[in-house]
Amino acid sequence: MKLLIVGGDSLTGQALQTLLAGASAQIPPGARTEARVSYKVLDTGTIDLLQKMDVAKAVSQFAPTLVINVASYSNLELSERDVNAARLCDEQNSLVPAVLAEVCAHLNLPLIQHSSSFVFDGLKLHPYIEDDAANPVCRYGRSKWYGERAIRAALPNHFILRTDWVFSPQHPAFFQRHIAQCKEQLGKLDMLNHRFSPTPAADVARVLLAVARQIDCAADVWGTYHYVAQQPLSQEAFVEQVLHEAATYDQALAAMLPHLQFTKRPVQLPYIANSVLNGQKLFETFGIKARPRNTAVTALIKQLYGMSPAQPPEPTEKRSGFDDAADESATTRQTLMRSTNGRRPSRKVATRKD
Repeated sequence: MKLLIVGGDSLTGQALQTLLAGASAQIPPGARTEARVSYKVLDTGTIDLLQKMDVAKAVSQFAPTLVINVASYSNLELSERDVNAARLCDEQNSLVPAVLAEVCAHLNLPLIQHSSSFVFDGLKLHPYIEDDAANPVCRYGRSKWYGERAIRAALPNHFILRTDWVFSPQHPAFFQRHIAQCKEQLGKLDMLNHRFSPTPAADVARVLLAVARQIDCAADVWGTYHYVAQQPLSQEAFVEQVLHEAATYDQALAAMLPHLQFTKRPVQLPYIANSVLNGQKLFETFGIKARPRNTAVTALIKQLYGMSPAQPPEPTEKRSGFDDAADESATTRQTLMRSTNGRRPSRKVATRKD
């Protein structure tokens, strides 16, 4: 199997390369040829992905058996207010997939495309399934949806994988921001009233590689699929879990936990209230099960505090671990902090009307 990866610098692209490097190293000498995976990352610094002939030439030179596009412009807020950002968003999320689909159709190659739950409007109360009508309400969502439509129109042999928000140790800004705000604002935090399924980039890479192997075996599995990590939850619940995990290595943060107070803000564009996806179709087709995110979050937090995964440190507080429980009520989660003598600290939730 020869994979051509477009978007190797994205979070998912980096995770996919790491996974592929590890998979290649584990193949024993003398293994069957079909067990081996070679790959190349398309150099977007020398190739204009909007120029069909240039892309076709680059793809032909490598002669892959499958193209995977994980390139994405994902600065939702900036794309709404900045003209140049909006242009980049449209180019990377709509025009590039369209060019790749046409090139793949010409060269008789299948295409795997990474897409987003933001093709939906977020008004549904339950997780979205693949057959739900798309209705994007922000520029990012529309760009992803237009890219999907272009692929479907040009290339029958396509596989589109929608996921929710993807996180990675390579871009820990979300985690750093909330840890810093908790300490600076004495435990008071503003949260979007948003339900989602944060998913590790490495987990998405795992799914993409599993699907690629099935396609390489000539499986007729074309279409659109969903994947997210286990246990959707509110942004408030996720951030609180992150803070409790980080507090095991941060005494200043641990001192703020008894004073946690969340103010819920109404969701406003470019965000949506519900971005949770249902991955049952993927499981029934490929047998790919959703995994919990707890291990990835713990590893990311350790990296933030300079901890080596191979040599876990002694925590500053006794911890119960990162909890992926489905119950989102923060009052049901126990926290054993020294400052509370083993009692669960109280915290308040307020709703702010903007």
